[in-house]
Amino acid sequence: MSYTNSQLVEVRDFSAEHKGVFAKARIGKDELIGFFDGKAVMVDLDSKDELDVFWWRQSVHLKREGSKLLCLLPQWEPDGVDFLNHSCRPTARVEDKLYVYANRDIEAGEEITVDYRSFNLVPEGITCWCPEGRCLI
Repeated sequence: MSYTNSQLVEVRDFSAEHKGVFAKARIGKDELIGFFDGKAVMVDLDSKDELDVFWWRQSVHLKREGSKLLCLLPQWEPDGVDFLNHSCRPTARVEDKLYVYANRDIEAGEEITVDYRSFNLVPEGITCWCPEGRCLI
């Protein structure tokens, strides 16, 4: 379970299968929103048996050495910052692969997003769904 400042943010459903993180109150620039946590594991990227949809969507990439990836896997049900969505113009940033800070002042009701490309070491290879440039994440 990751830490999320629940006084500042909440998770909302977009649909039955998709969630996002939204500001409940105004969040000041550079304010800590939360941080990722989990069990550190070494994954062999060449082994398809070790990779599944849940792993790709919920892991935090710490260090890559060749085909091995050290990452954090959640040990509990995802919550809070685990549901951050990608944007090419993110409202938040991830520092040191763990800590989520506001990039700018974020108003109540705004979705909190991060640029996955800034901290994922293994690209997902899917087309970005944000309305910006249709990048690959």
